[in-house]
Amino acid sequence: MPTETTPRDRTLMAALAVVAGLLLLTLLPVAVTQAMDAVLKGIAVKAPASGNPLLATAPRIVITFFPLWAGLSMAAGATLLVIARSLQRGERWARPAAVGLFAIPSITGAYFSGPIMFFVPKMAPYFVGVALMGLIPYFTVLLVGRAPRGEKLAAFFLFLLLGVTAAWSFSNGGSSLRMFMARPEPYKLATGHYGFLLGIPVVWIGVAAVVAAIPLLAARARAGWFLAMSGSASILAGSTVLFVTHTTTQEFLYGMIMAAGCLILLLLPALGGRVMGKGG
Repeated sequence: MPTETTPRDRTLMAALAVVAGLLLLTLLPVAVTQAMDAVLKGIAVKAPASGNPLLATAPRIVITFFPLWAGLSMAAGATLLVIARSLQRGERWARPAAVGLFAIPSITGAYFSGPIMFFVPKMAPYFVGVALMGLIPYFTVLLVGRAPRGEKLAAFFLFLLLGVTAAWSFSNGGSSLRMFMARPEPYKLATGHYGFLLGIPVVWIGVAAVVAAIPLLAARARAGWFLAMSGSASILAGSTVLFVTHTTTQEFLYGMIMAAGCLILLLLPALGGRVMGKGG
């Protein structure tokens, strides 16, 4: 991430924090409420018509995790308003913190995309809007300032893949929980059920580690690199358990590929090393 910024750069970052913070506190809850209502109505129509018993528990997942991610995004918005002045002053901790906060609505929008596109595609602008509230300032604050083009490209691809992997993997955990809760015999567990029980917590722990690593990586802290590595490895391990026990679910395979991609980028001196201020 570029380290040299001008007063104009710092003003831009502070303005983005204020605008995004206000949007996350005002428009986002309205958008999430309307999207969640539409998804629940879509489930009520599509689930019975599909004949797929695994969709029966979808409403529980929606009413649990839509508000959770909306709440995280609103809390991020409130915090962005608090740190905007510190961004303006150029305090070193504020910029990485802002990157981490902007990542939350970005991941939120990406997570919402799955249920919305499956049950009510016409509501696609809602998850796109939520994602853009985070993505635009996320990459702007990450990349603004003086730095070699190669360093900016390295940061762009690494931070993009980390966010996408976190969103995809959390979604995989949610869909796994939905399928596990829909099992017909709650007291008799098969191999696939044990796969869910082992894979879900490992994947979600990895997601938490990756999300926590983003601001630390933006600050060029070695702890961020190690946290991102361990989080990606956890996602890879959990996704592997899910895929091995449910080989027809390609989403788990994609989760494995994404996590492996994160590990590769973090290990390459020209990418992960460059973000850490090492490598060529």
